[in-house]
Amino acid sequence: MSIRNAAAHRNLLYLLSLRELRTRYKRSVLGWLWSLINPLVQMLIFTVIFLYIFEQPAPVGDPSGLESFPLYFLSGFIPFNFFSISVGVAIGTVAGGASLIKKVSFPHEHLVFAVIFAQFVTMLIELSVLTVALLIAGNMVLPWLPVLAVILLLLAVFTTGVALLLASANVFFNDVSYLWNIVAQLMFYSTPIIWDPDTVGNVWLTRLASWGPMGGFVVAIHQVLYDMRMPSLLRFGQMTGYAVLSFAVGAYVFNKLSPRFAEEL
Repeated sequence: MSIRNAAAHRNLLYLLSLRELRTRYKRSVLGWLWSLINPLVQMLIFTVIFLYIFEQPAPVGDPSGLESFPLYFLSGFIPFNFFSISVGVAIGTVAGGASLIKKVSFPHEHLVFAVIFAQFVTMLIELSVLTVALLIAGNMVLPWLPVLAVILLLLAVFTTGVALLLASANVFFNDVSYLWNIVAQLMFYSTPIIWDPDTVGNVWLTRLASWGPMGGFVVAIHQVLYDMRMPSLLRFGQMTGYAVLSFAVGAYVFNKLSPRFAEEL
């Protein structure tokens, strides 16, 4: 991937991102409200299951003392949703942009970047609403927002790497999109979003979940927003490692396969 070439076509990236944002909820009555409705509906479903069917206590923030399953769930679900939807949509962008790829010479990775950018904006809107809810609940999270911004940047880099890898693979193997739906579901339930890793008796399961790729990001965001404490340097090292490795592998594979896109499509 040529950074100079990508920078030279930054106007195209802007236009692609703008198109993605404008068409996201085109001709829908509620428009951008759908980006808030989905997390809220999921929150209600899992709140009923967690609190009223299984009668489990809500996680307690340490040291914040906050005890609210809906806020705990949203703190983890919103960043995971960004990752899952971004990759899921990006997988089909190269194949979907076949006509553009065959006619115009441009950095093909911009098709993926546009999706990531549009979904990142959506996530920021959702997190803004969550921040207000946390403030009402008594968590003064405003001083922690710069730390959150660093974590979200690393998450975006990690997500971009995965999206580049799978989008390029999907050009040659259409099974990738179907496989991703299964993988995303497995990752959701194995990531501490609807459960607290501190309350799980199996040590190995806890370690696998909280130190897995998405588990590390979700735990760190829980610590910042729900617990109001700084993630460890080891946690930041883990997230940085995942982000750098993911982007390096994704960019390398995408760059190698990109010249063959036109003939395959």
